[in-house]
Amino acid sequence: MDAVGQGGELVNYAIAEHIENAGVHSGDATLLLPAQRLFVETHRRVKSITQKLCRALKISGPFNIQFICKDNEVKVIECNLRASRSLPFISKTYNANFVELATRIMLGLPVRSAKIQPMEIDYVACKVPMFSFGRLKNSDPRLGVEMSSTGEVACFGVNAYEAFLKGMIAANFKLPAKNIMISIGPGQQKAEFVSSGAAQLLQDMGFSLYATKSTHEYLTGTAGLKNISMLFKPLVKREPNVLTMLQTGKLDLLINVPDGMDSGSMTDGFKMRRGAIEAGISLITDIKTAVFTVHAMHRKWTRESRGKPFWDITSWQEHVEIQEKLS
Repeated sequence: MDAVGQGGELVNYAIAEHIENAGVHSGDATLLLPAQRLFVETHRRVKSITQKLCRALKISGPFNIQFICKDNEVKVIECNLRASRSLPFISKTYNANFVELATRIMLGLPVRSAKIQPMEIDYVACKVPMFSFGRLKNSDPRLGVEMSSTGEVACFGVNAYEAFLKGMIAANFKLPAKNIMISIGPGQQKAEFVSSGAAQLLQDMGFSLYATKSTHEYLTGTAGLKNISMLFKPLVKREPNVLTMLQTGKLDLLINVPDGMDSGSMTDGFKMRRGAIEAGISLITDIKTAVFTVHAMHRKWTRESRGKPFWDITSWQEHVEIQEKLS
């Protein structure tokens, strides 16, 4: 939630949704605006709590709140009495200058709230973080509660999938062409990768799948998938080895979702993640991002296989002009 208050009253607000679960720093999270998957009741409660905090703290100016929401249960993680790094992104998406509004309020100048109607907006914006792990020797490229990103990009699309893929590509993610390596630690997240349909969709799109031992056993045994090749982990020192495949450029994408113990320079997971970074191969370390990426790629593949275009090339000015005409 990014908002602007005046004397404790809410003037304008915007609710963005993280693709990743709570536990990933908001600066490293992928944002969708307007929020795409929030229940109406969740939206109502988030706004109500925001108004209560605004009144209790008598806020005049910008502020932001991090919420954790599940099944309409809403809890506050933190409230910051400052402008967040997502405020320019929100201002651009809604064509409403939140910074100017907050500045005028703090200077005691008259203001008028901007007219924002998320349900009437016919596009989706996605903010994607950028990282510099390649320049930081021996850094572990995994997401957590500490912020690691060094920049961000934002893209618009006709739907969340298009906006997301545009943002990922703009952040130097290379769409895979043939071979994808999957290594998922936690059993619950292995199950999510299968139950979401992501594993099957990759095969439907014609990708060759590789997996480490436990992931391979789950995908071929529990999930019953066929034609998945097993690769040995880096510390096993046997071939075919995932590290060798990475170093020789035979993999296009590494999906490595680590468990809580997979950190430090001596783990297989660390060596795989660093191997991908040093070889310039795309890396995904979050299960929600992995699933969303696969579904976005499948949406692109489906449309293009039917001879329909996936990419909508429209400038920000054109999006805004269309929206102004509609409103």
